[in-house]
Amino acid sequence: MASRLGSLGYAKELLPITYVADTPGGPLRPMAVIEASLRQLQKAGVSRTLVIISDRKPELVRYLGSGNDLGLDIAFVHQSRADGLAAACALATPWLADGNACLLLPDTVVRPADALKTVRTMFESQAADLVLGVFPTSRPLELGPVRFDDAGRVTKVLDKPAATDLANSWAMAIWGPRFSDLLAKAVVENPSQTLGGLFHRAVGDGLKVLAAWFPEGQFHDVGTPQGLAEALPLLRDGI
Repeated sequence: MASRLGSLGYAKELLPITYVADTPGGPLRPMAVIEASLRQLQKAGVSRTLVIISDRKPELVRYLGSGNDLGLDIAFVHQSRADGLAAACALATPWLADGNACLLLPDTVVRPADALKTVRTMFESQAADLVLGVFPTSRPLELGPVRFDDAGRVTKVLDKPAATDLANSWAMAIWGPRFSDLLAKAVVENPSQTLGGLFHRAVGDGLKVLAAWFPEGQFHDVGTPQGLAEALPLLRDGI
């Protein structure tokens, strides 16, 4: 609902964050923050995208349309209750069959701009069940810190912990059918449980969970005034 940003009057995912030209030398247009995540997907070689929406945000359908302008096929799935991110992700499982899934958040800006491509390469080359893209942050208590060893194997995933010695957070993820099954069953048991909690449960259940660590990367949640202010310098050089 973007309550932390004040009264926007429109979906926070449509917050303009920069101006872009669709063709070289063409006219500039405002670009909404959700497009930054969609561009990450396109650069990673993803072609089919589901956008989970509530009945409060029909303007996302009008803005994004079919996704052809971004080189994507976009479909929309309605989430009738605000049960959280895990429940939203679980809505995608009937459409996956035995395929893999990428998750990006629609109100974040991540650098490098091809980070998801790197995460996908690790996922496929390591035959992982779940790979988390992990980035430095100064606010781990508000996010999802990840503990992993030198080989990149995840040992713990936290969700807005009361205290931690970690200074990172996951910001994107790719998973395969084994985690999709875990996710779907867990959400039936408890629709309000956190996605970070399920990532940690996957570790405990013996799934191969890895971290793609971006020590020089950046992750900004522009759904908060502080996050937006921190992201703006990145956007001066374009998306």
